[in-house]
Amino acid sequence: MDQLYENRALVEVYDALNASRDDFDFYLSQFPSQPCTVLDIGCGTGTFALELSKRGYSVTAVDPAPQMIAAARAKDAAQHVRWVTGYVSDLAPEPRFDVSIMTGHAFQCLLEDDDIIALFQAVAARINAGASFWFETRNPAAKAWTRWTPKKARPPMALGEGRSLKVVQEVLNVDGEYVSFKETYEFSDKDHPLSSLSTLRFLTLDRIEDLGRAGGLCIGSVCGDWTGAAFQANSPEIIFRMDKDE
Repeated sequence: MDQLYENRALVEVYDALNASRDDFDFYLSQFPSQPCTVLDIGCGTGTFALELSKRGYSVTAVDPAPQMIAAARAKDAAQHVRWVTGYVSDLAPEPRFDVSIMTGHAFQCLLEDDDIIALFQAVAARINAGASFWFETRNPAAKAWTRWTPKKARPPMALGEGRSLKVVQEVLNVDGEYVSFKETYEFSDKDHPLSSLSTLRFLTLDRIEDLGRAGGLCIGSVCGDWTGAAFQANSPEIIFRMDKDE
């Protein structure tokens, strides 16, 4: 597992590094009306799960990283969300959910076909008839990784109390669908930077559709960006709504 999800210092700044709301706002606009039950997969520090809970949804949030779940629990003083350290397959098959969601490009961390099919099968077994699974992946045709260079690093971001953090990305290898890269975290109050090594998989829409069918899900709709625009060959995102294949 990447250091970004395990190192306490990096988990503590995860929310600051992922402050954009475009994806949350898009998914909220697509969700069914309350009351309904939501399964948040790869919930991270729980920001979206807590937002859903505040809006009246009944939320179960799952993540395999104990540090992430611990951070999420710490933000949920009223214990409105059910937090689970583990995977979808660790959940009981009942009760089932009305909608499932996987944000933050977490889908791209699944590097093997078998892992993706297993996820789809686990979701299909735990959502109601007519329910959907929403997730996104970066469109490989847009080649987002070409912008992950030290020269294109953003200016340091303020963390409060006079602290700042600069994140520098560097691609190490591109091998077909797989992109390996290093992120270096330069804290103004630390003598030595921290780093995290990651590999992401960039799959095409057609390939994901095939894997979805193998896992018991079919495409309901596809968007190409967070405005909800139709997917085009050069769209930055591939945003899926997959439905249970009855």
